[in-house]
Parts: sequence; structure tokens; C-alpha cells
Amino acid sequence: MKKAIVFLLLTCILFSAVGCSVLEKADSLLKPTDVVFAIDSYQLQITADSSFQEKTAGSYDLQLTNDRCYISIMAYRYMDLPESVTPLDVYDMQNEDLLGKRTAVAVMEETKTETVSRHTVTQTLYSAEKDGVKNYYASYLVDIPDSETCAWVLVTAMPSYLKDNREY
Repeated sequence: MKKAIVFLLLTCILFSAVGCSVLEKADSLLKPTDVVFAIDSYQLQITADSSFQEKTAGSYDLQLTNDRCYISIMAYRYMDLPESVTPLDVYDMQNEDLLGKRTAVAVMEETKTETVSRHTVTQTLYSAEKDGVKNYYASYLVDIPDSETCAWVLVTAMPSYLKDNREY
């Protein structure tokens, strides 16, 4: 199986200031301040700027934070999904589970899908509250057909931080 390289926020086209990028040849493209984080069991590598640190992941395969933003990743192999479940179904189920535990949920940006490199990226931006705190939740599905793997990525931050650090 080819080694899949995913970009954090899987879309540094979307989050340039967060310091992420899609890397086809990681070693030659890394900036001195970039750090590579791996999810070895899924052969995924995620790059982020050095402000991000790995956090104990809990139920996630990888969780990163820079104390103002959290990036949480759950990866899946196609073969581990039930026959009737697609990567897009995983995306929908994860979003429903997350938002079902929040109040004042609103869609800030409708779901859109685009192809980036060899990956299909689906994304939706939500606003919601938990324990009286308002956050934005940028939810992504990165589908990597070449490696028969997909990843659900959740970026959680205060609305002002995400607005200031997100490219469209």
C-alpha cells in the first residue's frame, strides 16, 4: 500500500496560518519550522507548524493543539467499514455524534467537496456551544482512494481564531 500523506486541516489551502500543507514529497518540501505527526497504523503523515503539539488522543487516532485550536483525527480503512457504509457515511455519522452533544448548532458554511491532489476533501463549518462556550467546528473528510483510507478531521477553535486563520 502506498504511503498516504494527508495535509492537516487537510487543506492548508483552507487554513494557511494554522501552518499545514499537503505534501507529496514531505522531506523535500518541509520548512524548518514544520513538524511531521504520524498515524502509523494508517500510514498517514500530517504536517503542522511547530506551534502544534501532540495531545493525548483519547478516542482519536491523533489530536494536536496549539492551545487556541484543536485538530482531532480519526482514520479508517475501507475494509474495516461495514459493506453498506461509505466514507461519506462515516463523515455524516461523526458530525451527527459531535453536534448531538452540542447546543445552538448552526451551519456556517454548507458542505462542499473538492479534489486536492489525489484526495477528495469534503468540509462543513459549524458553530455550536458546549458548556456555555461558543466554538466553530470545521469538519473534514479526507478520502484517499489510492490507499483505501479515509480520515475524519475536526478543527475546533473560537470563532475569532478560526476566522482570522482560515483561507477560503
